[in-house]
Amino acid sequence: MNYPNGDEVRAGDKLSLEGGMTGIVLCSFDSKDYLPEFNYESWVDVCKTGIMVDSDVAGLIHYSEPNPEFELLERKRF
Repeated sequence: MNYPNGDEVRAGDKLSLEGGMTGIVLCSFDSKDYLPEFNYESWVDVCKTGIMVDSDVAGLIHYSEPNPEFELLERKRF
């Protein structure tokens, strides 16, 4: 999954979501990229594509398609 500008969404990214929410990308199912604390095996059969975000307002949100309001705020360096 990519941001509207074409950059790839990666685990650890802090992003701006719709409605003024922000969140941290826990997992990209498309690239199998996920944070160590995310239990990938528990979710991979349910969410085969897209990303899982831990939002500041709504908790866990699965996005199967990119949202035009996604904006990268900060990229976590590993």
